[in-house]
Amino acid sequence: MPVTPTRCRICESACGLLATVEDQTVTQLAPDPEHPLSRGYACRKGPAFAEVQNHPLRVTRPLLRPEGWRSREHPPPLSPTSWEGTLAAVGTRLSGIAKAHGPDAVGLFLGNASGHSLGAVLGGEALRGGAGTRKAYSALTLDNSEMFVVLEQVMGNPMASFLADYEHADLVVLIGTDPVASQPSQIQSRPGAIPHLLERAREDQLIVVDPRRSDTARRASLHLRPRPGGDAALLAWLVREALASPAHRRAAENDPLLHPEELATLAEAMGPFDLDRAAAATGLAPHELQGLRDRLLVAERPLVWSGLGVLLGPDGTVGYWLTVTLQALLGGMDRRGGYLHQRGAIDLPALTARIGTRGSDHDLRSRIGGYPAVLGTVASATLADDVLTPGDGQLRALVVIGGNPAVSLPDTVRAQRALKSLELLVCVDLFVNDTGALADAVLPAATWLERDEIDLHTGPQRPEARLAVDRAVVPPRGDCRTDWCILLDICRAAGWAPFGSRLADLGLKITGIGPLGIGRAANLLSPLPWRAVANQPGGAKASLPALGRLRERGTDHPDGRLHLAVPAFLTALTGTLGADSMPEPARTGHPLQLVTSVRPVETMNSWLHHTKGADRRAPVARLHPDDLSTLGTPNRIRLRRPDDDTLFVDVAAVADDGVRPGVVTLPYGWGHHPDAIGAGEDGPHGVNANVLVATDRLEPFTGQPLSNGQWVLASAPAPAGSEG
Repeated sequence: MPVTPTRCRICESACGLLATVEDQTVTQLAPDPEHPLSRGYACRKGPAFAEVQNHPLRVTRPLLRPEGWRSREHPPPLSPTSWEGTLAAVGTRLSGIAKAHGPDAVGLFLGNASGHSLGAVLGGEALRGGAGTRKAYSALTLDNSEMFVVLEQVMGNPMASFLADYEHADLVVLIGTDPVASQPSQIQSRPGAIPHLLERAREDQLIVVDPRRSDTARRASLHLRPRPGGDAALLAWLVREALASPAHRRAAENDPLLHPEELATLAEAMGPFDLDRAAAATGLAPHELQGLRDRLLVAERPLVWSGLGVLLGPDGTVGYWLTVTLQALLGGMDRRGGYLHQRGAIDLPALTARIGTRGSDHDLRSRIGGYPAVLGTVASATLADDVLTPGDGQLRALVVIGGNPAVSLPDTVRAQRALKSLELLVCVDLFVNDTGALADAVLPAATWLERDEIDLHTGPQRPEARLAVDRAVVPPRGDCRTDWCILLDICRAAGWAPFGSRLADLGLKITGIGPLGIGRAANLLSPLPWRAVANQPGGAKASLPALGRLRERGTDHPDGRLHLAVPAFLTALTGTLGADSMPEPARTGHPLQLVTSVRPVETMNSWLHHTKGADRRAPVARLHPDDLSTLGTPNRIRLRRPDDDTLFVDVAAVADDGVRPGVVTLPYGWGHHPDAIGAGEDGPHGVNANVLVATDRLEPFTGQPLSNGQWVLASAPAPAGSEG
């Protein structure tokens, strides 16, 4: 049977896969041993996508409800119809809402899946520009937006990201990240890096700082279990200790990437973060902290890396800034064993600067809360309030592209109430997910196996300056269309010019150019010949220095240096850091701190909940045996919001002595729609950790929800039929 090379498009690592095709059907996906980056490695998610591709519940025809259905006592189901009829209905309703209430009454939500599709990214911008709206929401502002804010300040460009060189480090310290389960992702991917990380573990060179014994922590030579929310205090103390080390201070003063005068500013700011404060914030013993410090300061090539555990906590921006600052002070910027800097075969940071995309845009803010947009998208945690708060610019129509905000937004019950109250909700997706179940229309999208793709916008996330084209492996199923085509069709059906330009629309119609053609045009900025990019499996590699020339060319700041003493971040250190205090009174339940940044190796987004592997890993709450014993050792528990007893989830519970006492872990992203495998009938809100995540306090720099460290009250579940 024919085998076609392709790449996984589930996360940034984009590991090489071999697709076995029979009768225009992908029958198997397997790791590609010849892929130049992943070299035969792939986690379970990529190969499992064959189940998603061929799933019987996949939407292959446009689905539509009649206008006015929301006012009916018994809402009609979504019914299959033609593309022409669906687009006409959607376009008429969109244009009517925009004319009646202004362009900002229309919004977009780009989900996780859209970030790995150039067609979705460009098509979303075409629709946003056509509508003239400023309301672009995205999954970015739900988990890792802080990184781009920090990179803009420190590196001078929000896309000037790093990769971790696990292979050459002599000590790896991972804080709040579990790459063995989730790949070294979060805009910091390193395809095939897991074997190098496991080698560090075998050589007693891996330390994991995490409130739970994760898949990575099980392999670590040392595992420290801090209290959630203490990350910033821990990192500030480590920065303080690095600056207090004469050898490291001298090295930092002589590092041409650093400002020597900033070191004194940093030392003064970190002064209050002594050992006692770090111990109090983290709950770790002083000797544990000192052991971590001592190993870091004696290592020749230390690597400190933080992930979602920090980014989803109360101080995500400050925590990531301190991580980068610590790595710089340890001498590990753009050097072997440290942070590698790679700009791509097409210089994406330079392209980003040219088109004016900003990491933190203070001229574009969320309507509710006034949080600055990140990379052009406003804080998704404010979306529900944007819908439910009357006034100028109230959000009334939403187009969702490859996302599931009914599940992924915080304060889920309120979020779903907001989605139900929209005048128009349109989903571009593979399935009728929790959001699609509330929609006026669901439009069937092609998968990444069914479209041509170029990795133009993900170049800096690779360890080499490489550019690749992936051709469609099979044709789209049924009436499915690519994201790009769907979004252009919606825009034109509403009477709008894509990108807000009639001239651009004319050019698109005349040339028929799509994402691949746009990528070919962008390739003119690359030293690579298009023939090699388009025809060579795994793409072509540019002959650029392996480390991206950060030390040769400098940062994107005019002085070419790292800017570590960022005034806004220094000011934040003088404010309130860490998680909120325990709720009072706590007599209605046993108080625990929630950690949601846990990801079973089988799943990532709700598409993968349609696989057998995900079925085996339906949500389970894990807590320390002493905490479960306090509740009477039930096999199921109820977790409630302290501020509202009606907001709870009932979930299977497992005693796990690897979880820090006082902590409960529960994976987020699981919904309650009947088609969602593993959802079950677990209370009125399903088993979705986001039901427990409040929005009264958001991350101050980005408006991101604080999913880690929030308090919940645990109890044995109420008897069946009771209201709890």
